[in-house]
This record gives sequence, structure tokens and C-alpha cells, in this order.
Amino acid sequence: MNYPEMCEQIIENVGGEKNIQSVVHCATRLRFVLKDESTADDEAVKNIPGILSLVKKAGQYQLVIGNNVDQVYNELTKKLNISNERNEKDNRSLFDKIIGSITGSISPVIPLLAGAGMGKVLLLILTLTGILSDASQTYVFLNMIFDTGFYFMPVYVGFSAAKIFGANQYLGAFIGLVTVHPTWVELVSVGEPFQFLGIGMELVKYSSTLVPAILSVWIMSYIEKGVRKVVPEMIKVFAEPMLVMLIATPLTFIVIGPIGDFISQGVANASMFLFNHGGFIAIPILAAAYPWLVSIGIHKALSPISIALVAEQGFDPIIRVVALCANMSQAAASLSVSLKTKNSKLRSLAFSSSITAFLGGITEPAMYGVNLKLKRPMYASMIGGAVAGLVAGLLKLKAFIYVTPGILSLPMWISKEENYIWFAILTMVIATVATFIATWILGFDDSEFADTPSKEKINLSEKYMVKSPVKGNVQPLTEVNDETFASGIMGKGVAVDPTEGKVFAPGNAVVTAMFNTGHAIGLQLDNDVELLIHIGIDTVSLNGEHFFGKVKKDQEVKTGDLLVEFDLEAIKELGYDPVVMIIVTNSNDFLEVLPVEENQVENTSDLLLIA
Repeated sequence: MNYPEMCEQIIENVGGEKNIQSVVHCATRLRFVLKDESTADDEAVKNIPGILSLVKKAGQYQLVIGNNVDQVYNELTKKLNISNERNEKDNRSLFDKIIGSITGSISPVIPLLAGAGMGKVLLLILTLTGILSDASQTYVFLNMIFDTGFYFMPVYVGFSAAKIFGANQYLGAFIGLVTVHPTWVELVSVGEPFQFLGIGMELVKYSSTLVPAILSVWIMSYIEKGVRKVVPEMIKVFAEPMLVMLIATPLTFIVIGPIGDFISQGVANASMFLFNHGGFIAIPILAAAYPWLVSIGIHKALSPISIALVAEQGFDPIIRVVALCANMSQAAASLSVSLKTKNSKLRSLAFSSSITAFLGGITEPAMYGVNLKLKRPMYASMIGGAVAGLVAGLLKLKAFIYVTPGILSLPMWISKEENYIWFAILTMVIATVATFIATWILGFDDSEFADTPSKEKINLSEKYMVKSPVKGNVQPLTEVNDETFASGIMGKGVAVDPTEGKVFAPGNAVVTAMFNTGHAIGLQLDNDVELLIHIGIDTVSLNGEHFFGKVKKDQEVKTGDLLVEFDLEAIKELGYDPVVMIIVTNSNDFLEVLPVEENQVENTSDLLLIA
């Protein structure tokens, strides 16, 4: 996949770089906070290759991408220059602000916690099987590595929260670090009363906590803004961070930290009360609702509860259990679809998505690609999740680390004292069987995934010919030096190595897209063919230099009208490949898209036969 071009399209269609207030990513999504969501082109965003779905919830503009989201994010951050200063008014509701802040602060940290957690489980298995002694130096060193992932949690959260709140990220990390400083840890361990300027401090253990760090950095962000306004420019480099430290740190230990700890303890106690007195009722209800929380992107707001339970109680008997039931149900629904459908395209998509969900617990491909689109499998997954949740609640299933539940993470249900792995497997089997049967019985309409176009879309006996938009030498699309186009992901088509820097309309059409950079244009031909004409490889980085657009979006054009001019020689001299790719983006609506057998074409020559 061409990540640079994908990110260019994302930035353009969410309203440009100036409209992006912040962006983070979780396991499968880019999570934007936009200054004005109304300026984003939702339909264009959904149609960007590589984006599974668009979710707008909790004040976030979420692009569901899948397992390669980190690669997209890395490329995206190279192109963005987002200031930490936030002077724009935030019009989100209070609920959206809270949920957005929690998910934005925690999402980047979750992969680290999952990795450290699975490392702890691996270490446990090595000791239980006698392969490694817990008295050995190797064990001590490995345990130190994986403990670091949890012990310094306030630091990681403080760093990511600072970005969400528009503060200096290193000061955010500092606030987290000071709460786990060896001196404070020793004071807490000794337990003797401690005062600062005559004010008593509550001796709270902050290691492995989340909420105190988020609240402290939130307050720190306002302190930083206030300090910035009063500190003279000539001493700002040292005075600003020093004053923020002197104000925010005591406030954290005296007020904010204890409040955050009280909130964490309250949530944990409420969760345990629910588990002990009504888990067999609450868990199936949550398991049925969980897929919808995932679909709107606010399931991460439950992460602090799960992480806090693992850190403070040693196990999570609710959130991870609910996630297990929901994940397996999504996987089973998609598997049932793959075996029941007669559509080859849907069968392949559903089967691969189900395997991803079964093994790693990553359900977005199954949910957005299959179950939500077909609707009834989504309802079936709710039934299966609820049945499995009832069983898990009665068995009082417990997870001992925070990680996404799936087959590969089964060791998460084991601790030194307790082993719930067989109960977890039973829950997975029940979720799978119940959902599979429910999906099979409820059925689904898979006509949307039809392998051949419907009669309403095109008369199959009719043939269409698309003229060449450029003059040059024809070459197969598979030979161009761009994986996105060569692989056919964008659609079938052909390439032309141009001998002239002009692009003409290949038929009567409406201009559906005219990129500001001038390197690409979209057309809707009168014969229902949707065409993308892309000039050059990576030429988007020229930012419009040497390209001269002659038409505008929504303009009607006739065959032979000049669409774009480009300086062919200048583009070549800069080292860019000027090959022009002509793609039928709605190729699936037709039986065949066949290039002509000519080696050279004029701008009036036949180029593509479509039937």
C-alpha cells in the first residue's frame, strides 16, 4: 500500500492540516480531533483505499484501518505539523470531551501494556513448567523488564495525555515520573505523616495508576498556559518549565493525585461489587452491547477500569471477560457467513476476518467488513455474546493481565494462584457455537457483495470504449512502479508513458474530483464508468508545481476537452516517473476491463474496452 499517498488523501479530505487539532492511534484506528468536522468530506474519506470505515463519536473523527494503522500513523505524522497550542474553541459536549480525553490518553499506551502483560504471562509459564527458576538472576532481569511496562504507567499516560490537552509532552511525562520517584515510594512505604509547607500529603502509591496522571496533566495544561502568558520571553526557556514544575507538582500530591486515586478506588470497588453480586446478569448485558461500543469507538473508555482492576485487585473479572465474549462472537458470525454465502468475494473476506478475530481478538475487519454491513450477523453476535457472558458470569471468569482476548492470548487467564484457562476456552466455545448457529438461522442478504454487476447497474450485452486521455506508449498496469496501482487495489486499468504533457477528457463526463496538486483527476463518464487519471508516481509531493489544471470539480466536460497540462520534461528532470495511470475505480460493476493491444496511442485512440 502507498502510505504517503494514502496520508495525503486523508489530510486533504479531513479538511486539511489546519483542521487537525490532534491525532493518535490505537490498535486499529486513527483517532482525530478536528477543529470543524463539517469541513471533512466523509464520503471521500470512506472511499480512500485502506480505510475500512469512518466512525464519528465521542468528539473524535475515527478512521478504522486495521492492523497496519501504526504504519499509516507514522507516515501521517511525518506530513503533519500540529501545534500544541489550542486557542480554538472546543464545541464538543462535556461527555465527548471526557471520553475523547480518556481514549486519546490511553490508546497509545495499550500496545505497551499488552506486550508487557504477555511477557509477564510468558515468565509465569516458564516458572510453572520448571524451565526457569524464580530465584534465578535471569528471572529477576526478565521480571524487571516486564514490570517496567506497568510500574511507570503514569509516565506513559502523562506523556500521551499532554498531547491531548495541548501541553508540553515532556512536562506531562515529568508529572508522571515524579509520582513514582524513589523518594516518594520510600515515604509511602514508611507510612509516616509527611507535610509540604505545613500542608499534609496523603501517602498514595501511584505506580501502575492511570486516572491521577490524566487529571494531573489536565490541570498542568492550564497552569502551563497561564505561566506562558506572564513569563518574559528572555527567560522563558528555563523559567516556564520551572514554574510549571513548582506549581503543578505540589498540587498533584496534595489535591489532584488523591482525588484521582479516590476515583480509581471507587470504580474498582463498584466493579467488584457488581462482579460479586450481579456478574451473571451484568456480564451478558455488557457482552451483547460491547460490539456497538466498539463500532462507535468508545470501548477504550472502559480500559481504565480493566487496567485499574488488574493493577489493584490482581485480576479483571468484568471488562476483559466481556471483551472475550464479544470478540469470539464477532469472529464466529463472520465464520458462519463465510461458510453459508455462495459469493466468493464475501467468502474470502469473511473467512480471513474471522481468523484475525479468533487469533488476535482484532474484530474491526469482521465487524465493519462483514457483520455490520449484513446487519443480521451483528444481531447474532449479540445473542452469542450474551449466552457466553451468562456462562462466564456464573463461572466467575477472571483475566490476570490487560490484553486483547483471543486464542493467542489464552495465557491471560492464568496466575500463580489461579487457573481459569479451561473456563475461558469453554466460554470461547459457547460464544462461537451460539453465534454460529444464530447467524446461520437468521441468515443475511449478501447481494451487496455480488460477484457480477446487477442489471440495474449495466446492460451486460452492451460494450463501452474509453478513449486514451494522453498520447504515449501503452504498458500494463502491473508493471508500474507503484504497488497500490500495480496490485489492482484501486481498480483495473492501464498505464501510458506520456510523450506529451496534456491530459484530455476520454469521453463525455462530469469532473468528480480535481486534486489541488493537479496530479490526479476523477471523472464520472456518461456510460457509468468511474475513472481516475493519475499523472506520475509520487508526484503529489511536488505540491502542484509543473501541473496546471484546466477544469474544476463538478464541471461537465466533452470528449477531447483539455483537463490538465503538465511540464513533462521538468517532472522527468526532478527524477519523477511521469507514467499516467488510467483506472476504472468501479471495475467490480463490470464483467471485463480490457486494454487495447496497441503499443502506442494518441489522445483520440481507443484505450479500454469495458463490458
